[in-house]
Amino acid sequence: MRSPFLLALVVALTVITPVGTVARQASERDALVFVRAFDDARVRQAWPGFNPMEWPIALFDGKQTVLLRHPSPPPEFVPLPGQPGVLVMPGRHPAVVGNSTREIGGVRTATVVATPGQNVDSTMLACVEEVFHVFWLRRHTNFRPNEMARYAYPVSAAENLQRILAEDEALARALEADSPSQAAGWAAAMFTIRRERLRQLSDDDRAFETGLEMMEGTANDVARVAVGQKREATAARLREEWPPAQIRWRFYNTGTALCFLLDRFQPDWKARIDSELERTTADLLEAAIARANAQPAALAATEALRFKEKAAGGIAALAARQRVAREELIGRSGPRVVVEVAGTAEPLRVTRFDPINLFVLDGGEVIHPNYITFTGPGGTVELTNPGFARRSFAGTVALTHAAGRHPIGDGIRELTIVGLRGAPRVDRREGRLTVEAEGLRISLQDANVRTEGETLRISIPPPNGTAAHRRSRSRKPVGQHSSALAMPERSSRGPR
Repeated sequence: MRSPFLLALVVALTVITPVGTVARQASERDALVFVRAFDDARVRQAWPGFNPMEWPIALFDGKQTVLLRHPSPPPEFVPLPGQPGVLVMPGRHPAVVGNSTREIGGVRTATVVATPGQNVDSTMLACVEEVFHVFWLRRHTNFRPNEMARYAYPVSAAENLQRILAEDEALARALEADSPSQAAGWAAAMFTIRRERLRQLSDDDRAFETGLEMMEGTANDVARVAVGQKREATAARLREEWPPAQIRWRFYNTGTALCFLLDRFQPDWKARIDSELERTTADLLEAAIARANAQPAALAATEALRFKEKAAGGIAALAARQRVAREELIGRSGPRVVVEVAGTAEPLRVTRFDPINLFVLDGGEVIHPNYITFTGPGGTVELTNPGFARRSFAGTVALTHAAGRHPIGDGIRELTIVGLRGAPRVDRREGRLTVEAEGLRISLQDANVRTEGETLRISIPPPNGTAAHRRSRSRKPVGQHSSALAMPERSSRGPR
């Protein structure tokens, strides 16, 4: 069965007129009338050498997955009648979990969830952005943001957040300025504030911000240009309310703002970024503003006070949400499982997790509402929440306590699983403990277990020379330096 909404997107991805206009028209009329939209000259001119028609993309519309321009499509995809070059499979392909880039048939592919209820312009932004990511990652291997740094980022540091708000306002005014001199003055103000702020951050935090501005800022710039958005729209985004825990999304917009300003002050910046691979958009803009001899503009004292109050309010709201979420999980009734690792034992290592929907608490604790897998010397703990819903902690949820400074990367010392649907089944054979429930499987060698009311408490003892421990010492542990852990699958799902 053909979905009119998806056909509109397919047409927009296979056809001239501004992309957003074609997509809107196609959603209202016969989508098959439009045969060429994503190849809009405006899209192709958005970045040197970028032709969106050369890169594969997979879209899920709620019923089926459509695959375009893939050089070696998997066998589950078959031709869509009447649409040359378009392949389709029923249901959602496992790789299409959100707006991101994933491996399909061994080829890096843009993936977009494009359900009929979504805003057409937002979906088109996502399509252009993700296709550009495939193009970008082929050329640029550096400046990929280390997502693990996000979970240790100082989201509760009031001074840092206050200065970020000031930077955002200065950037917004630079974008809105009519004259080049005014724009340069506000850009200079932003860099003055930023230099002072970055001195207080760790190297990992600074690299995380730069990586996001480079990879996500450039992609959003290309996407917004493609759908005809003006720089004033990005100025408005910079002023939107963002909870401190969503700090990641701020740098999508600051990165885009840098690109818009470079169009004004350094027109050849894209070619330079492609040829000088260690150069950042911030580097180029700061040098261009210095050449303009611009004097930094100044925010009023009342505005600085407003940013201070807003930062304090946001951090207080975050602390309250963290407290309420933790208290609800700890106080939730019903069966639960607690896994404790002895202080001298190797901690459990996180080998698979949902990087977008987790919620970092204070004190090294993290709520994992979707899925997570742990590996230790004696076995594994695997959890998938059958009742998962975005922006919710309903269903079977894990609460982890870190073994070190990093809430995930240093390993896990204690794990609490709540919201189980029924009492877990427990079995022990030849020293291996197995615990199973819907969405949960635990398999651990030489672990101890006891029941305390509705709580099943599992203890992983310290090393004692067991065969399991000796085997573990011969394997390279999966830890914070593992590329699989340090770079979870990126997702650009978020505000558009």
